[in-house]
This record gives sequence, C-alpha cells and structure tokens, in this order.
Amino acid sequence: MKNLIKGLVVLASLPLLVLGLKAMFAPVSMFEMFNLNPQGVFGLNTIRADLGGMLTSSAVMMYIGLWKKNPTWFMATILVMATLLVGRVISFITDGWTNAAIPAVVVEFVVIGVLLLAINKLEANS
Repeated sequence: MKNLIKGLVVLASLPLLVLGLKAMFAPVSMFEMFNLNPQGVFGLNTIRADLGGMLTSSAVMMYIGLWKKNPTWFMATILVMATLLVGRVISFITDGWTNAAIPAVVVEFVVIGVLLLAINKLEANS
C-alpha cells in the first residue's frame, strides 16, 4: 500500500513537472495551451519564472516529501494548489466560466487529493 501511495504521488507530480519545465525552457509552446499573449522579454520572463517556477517547485516539493518522509512538503504543495484554485474561483466569479479551465482544475484537485491521502496513509504506516 505504501508503494502504491508513493507511486500516486509521483504520477500526480508529473503534469506539474512537465508543464513547469516546458514553461521554463519552451515558453512559446505555452502560449496556445494557456491562451497567453505575453508582450516582449518580460512576458517571456514571467512565463518562465512565475508559471514554470510555481509548477516545477510544486513537483519538487512532492519529491522532497517522499525522499525526506516529511508531510510538511506535501502540505506546502497543497497550499500552492489550493491557492491556484482560489484564484480560479475568483476568476470564474469575476470573469466568467470557461471549459478550458477544467483540466487545470482537475489536476489541482487530484494533486490535493493524492497528497492528503499520502499524508494520512504514509504517516499511519510510519
């Protein structure tokens, strides 16, 4: 059971890692995917740093949590994902609903769910 939970954590982290690295190293590829229209060098800088950094660091925190067997790292990632969800809710209220947001919302909820499961199961088995 413990290895299954760890595998779920790794699987849940993959979209974050892949998209984060893609944003850092191929930001132009993110324009259409996220409906972005950055202006100039600072726009690219923002995609690399803010989007890429947030997604990549979230995945890395999940790996550190597994490596150190410390759920605080999972809680930090949950905080990031929950903050993203709050931002989405604010956008849905102020800007309106878009079906394009569904995959991101699903990933954020899945990451939170997997990490809550990991916190409960991995601590219980320690």
